[in-house]
Amino acid sequence: MTSANVRPCTLRPALKIAGATLTSVAGIAGTALGLYAWNNITFAKRDRQAVTAAGFTEQTHSLPSGTVINYAEGPRNGPAVLLIHAQSSAWESYSPVLPKLARDFHVYAINVVGHGSSDRTPGRYDIHAIGADVVAFMAEVIDEPAILSGHSSGGLIAAWVAADAPERVSAVLFEDPPFFSTDANRMPQQFNFVDLARPAHEFLAHDAEGDFVSWYIEHNAWIHYFGRGKDNVVKFARNYRRKHPNRPLNFWFLPPSLNKSVRYMHEFDPRFADAFYTFEWQADFDQQKTLEAIHAPSILIHANWNISGEGILEGAMTDDDAARVCAALPNSRLERVDTGHGFHDADPQLFVDLMHELRTNRPR
Repeated sequence: MTSANVRPCTLRPALKIAGATLTSVAGIAGTALGLYAWNNITFAKRDRQAVTAAGFTEQTHSLPSGTVINYAEGPRNGPAVLLIHAQSSAWESYSPVLPKLARDFHVYAINVVGHGSSDRTPGRYDIHAIGADVVAFMAEVIDEPAILSGHSSGGLIAAWVAADAPERVSAVLFEDPPFFSTDANRMPQQFNFVDLARPAHEFLAHDAEGDFVSWYIEHNAWIHYFGRGKDNVVKFARNYRRKHPNRPLNFWFLPPSLNKSVRYMHEFDPRFADAFYTFEWQADFDQQKTLEAIHAPSILIHANWNISGEGILEGAMTDDDAARVCAALPNSRLERVDTGHGFHDADPQLFVDLMHELRTNRPR
């Protein structure tokens, strides 16, 4: 048989198989990308459904000052718990822990003034006014001693409340609060200052009538990590905010962990962050004396931290800060965790376990 009569019969099936394989790979990749985008877009809706199924309702309460506080309340399944979120966040940020907490506690999660649907109170964005609002809320709505948990700046608020109104507090879980690093002499070298306080101050000075969310995305401290993709992230944010000015910003191509960091920014008053820039927020706040005045049992959660090449504290506290806090607190222990700043989101089960530990009033 000559070469002219040889038919490449073995090649055609191979080509078909290769084509089918390439098509299958493309299909699998497309499905994976679709699932990835779906998870990024719908995580908040699914979290909210779980919180609602656990028995939480969203409500408002008007304080004697006239300030309206928005909050979520769970079923009466045990002692009272009050959760105070971090700056630029909201009560919904506690969604990963709310269903489990609700099984054994009567949980309240508030929106601090300047956040969510709570009132904006410019001129009263300081620890003393905000702390007084929380005390009034506890007296009028909770009306029993509660376990406090404050995340980040919420931890500073929790400390003020525990020191000023000890009768309202049975125990405290401090979730990676920026004790001492927010003092005026150190604040400019703190991540929050360069990431949020300074951009908020510059926004109010140059573009106060614009969209703070878009401004923040372009001027925050982490955007440079996207390298050459930075401009695309900024462009997406601007376009999304123009089309959906009343919706939370949601990047379909970024995971929930990153989306959560900006999800509540559309309801955040930048003047709250500006008060950190001008040091009005922490004015006359003696953190050492405040901690020494807290006699309720407490646990201090200390997450990972780093000092950048520019000398910025990327985190809430150094190890020395955490040790100083524990030394000042009369009845406390340290829980060192291997997570980022958002501990309750990264390790919700341990967060719930620590709340149960405080329920016994005996930190181990």
